[in-house]
Amino acid sequence: MNHSDAMESAGAKAAGSNFKRALSHFAAPAVISAARIVTPLTTRGVQIAWFDVWNSTLDQALDALPAIPGCDRDLYRELTQPTSARKRHALATENGQPTAIISLRRRRLYWEPVAYQALPGVIAPASSAASLGRALHALGVEVRIEAGLDKSVVDLNPRSYWSPDNYRVDLEGDYEARWSRNHRKNVRKACQRCDEFMRLRVNDVGDLEWCCAQWGRVWESNDAEETVAVEDRLRFWRAFMKRQTADSPIQFQTLALLDGDRRTAGTVLMCREGIVLGQCIVRDPEYDGFWVGVRIMEASIEWAASAGYRQFDLGSGQDYKQSWGEPVAGRYGAIFRPFAVSALYRFGLL
Repeated sequence: MNHSDAMESAGAKAAGSNFKRALSHFAAPAVISAARIVTPLTTRGVQIAWFDVWNSTLDQALDALPAIPGCDRDLYRELTQPTSARKRHALATENGQPTAIISLRRRRLYWEPVAYQALPGVIAPASSAASLGRALHALGVEVRIEAGLDKSVVDLNPRSYWSPDNYRVDLEGDYEARWSRNHRKNVRKACQRCDEFMRLRVNDVGDLEWCCAQWGRVWESNDAEETVAVEDRLRFWRAFMKRQTADSPIQFQTLALLDGDRRTAGTVLMCREGIVLGQCIVRDPEYDGFWVGVRIMEASIEWAASAGYRQFDLGSGQDYKQSWGEPVAGRYGAIFRPFAVSALYRFGLL
C-alpha cells in the first residue's frame, strides 16, 4: 500500500468511526427509550409502574411481599432512600397484586439493584423467584449484578451470566499451610512491622464511617464507578449494626488497625451461614510502608477463624486474593437487558 492509499484508508476509518459515534449519539438514546416503553407492553401478565421517589404506594407493596431473609423491611427501606446517585423504583404487579419491587441505582449506562454492594446475593423483594424473573424482563432497562449471586440466578433467564473464580479461605483446616512460602513470609513480616505499635479493634464507634469514607476516596476515580454505592453502604450497614444481635442470621462487623488513636487499615465483614464475606477492605496509604493491608487481611481471617466461622470469602477480582485463598466456583454475575439494547452493544453503539 502506497502513502496515498494509506492516507485514504486512514481517512475512511476515521470517517467510519465518526459516523458510528454520531449514530450512537442519536440512535442509542432512542433505542433505549423505545425499549423502556415497548418491553412492558410485550411482557404478558406483568405491569410495571415506575417511581422516582419512594412513597406510600411502594411502602404498602413492600409490606405485602415476603421480607428478604435476614433483613427486615425497615432495614431494606434504608437502601431505597435518595442519595447523590440517581434511583428509580419499579413496582411489578400481576392480576393487580404486587409481585416485586425492584429499586435501582444508576451506574454508568446501566442500572444496578440498590442491594448490590451492600447486601450480597440480593436482587429485590419479590413474591417468588419466578415473579422476580418476570419483573426483571418486563422493566425495559438494562440491569447488571456483577457478582455475589448464587446459581439460582440462571433460572431467571438473564441475557447473560458468568461465574468467575471466587477465592475462599477454609478456616476449618490449616489454611496457612496452603499459602506459598513467600506469602507466609510476607504475612510474618507485616505482623512484625505492625504489632510493635499497632493494636486491633473490633466494632468501635466511627470505624464503619472511616472504612466507607476511605473506600470512597480510593475508588472515586475508577472508571467502573463503584462508588455510587458508598452512601447506601454506610446508611444500610449503620442501621443494620445498630439492630443486629448475637442471634441475627446476618451480621456486619468492623475491624480497625490502630496506631494510637489513628486508623491505619480496616475491614467491614458480613457474616452469614458460617461464612465471612469481606465487604470493604481499606488502608491508609501513608502506612503502606508498614504493610497494613496485609496485616488487616491476616487479622480479619484470624478473627473469623477464632469466632468459629467455616470460610472466609474474599470475592473475585484483584490478584492479591489468590495469595490468601483457593479458587472456588458458585458465585455468579448476570445482566438483564432488553433485546434492542443488546443489539446496540452488538453493533458497537454502546
